[in-house]
Amino acid sequence: MAKSFEKGKGKEHLDKDFLEELKHKIWSTKGTRFTADSRLKTIAKYSTLSISFLSAYLIIFGLVSVYNLYKPNAINPNVIAFTITALSILVLIFSLLENSQNYPVKAKNFHDCALDLADLYNELQNYKSYEKDASLKERLEFCQNLQKEYQNILRRYDNHDPIDNKFFRLKHPDYYTIKWYEWIFTPSRYFINTRLIYLGMMLIPGVILYLLITNIG
Repeated sequence: MAKSFEKGKGKEHLDKDFLEELKHKIWSTKGTRFTADSRLKTIAKYSTLSISFLSAYLIIFGLVSVYNLYKPNAINPNVIAFTITALSILVLIFSLLENSQNYPVKAKNFHDCALDLADLYNELQNYKSYEKDASLKERLEFCQNLQKEYQNILRRYDNHDPIDNKFFRLKHPDYYTIKWYEWIFTPSRYFINTRLIYLGMMLIPGVILYLLITNIG
């Protein structure tokens, strides 16, 4: 019995000619780079929010100490002083680390890369639509030039993270085989990567402040 070499879902382009395979590469890379741009913009937004919240908490903790909005008999004043000092150090270190990441700059680079790939993709689409009578030699020359342009674009920019490609694939289940656990793990990892630590930075000091003022615990 002859063994079938038919490609699985999401790999049908490998059963077609090189031009179709290149088209899929450009399309998927373009979409993944747009996803990376969106991810970094989300991180940048939540990073700015968390630093703003931490700075506000720092001022509020100082006001709690100044106006004695807690029971000195229940809470040692040194705890308040320590909390303010620790929060000041945390804000300073966190701000330096986040600013060094240059998320907006990285996001713009991924966006520019995606736009360059979009131009390349449109060029390929136009060729397929209007150059149907091109000779084999002309098609080969076009493929080689397009492949060089594609590689040159990739060399000019940093590579995306694996989570970007996984998240992109989830958005196109008609083109890729998505396993059941990927629908759970990929969004969860994306949430952890883009929001979890920042939400913690915004919420945990607020809980501590609430406990401090109400003297719960």
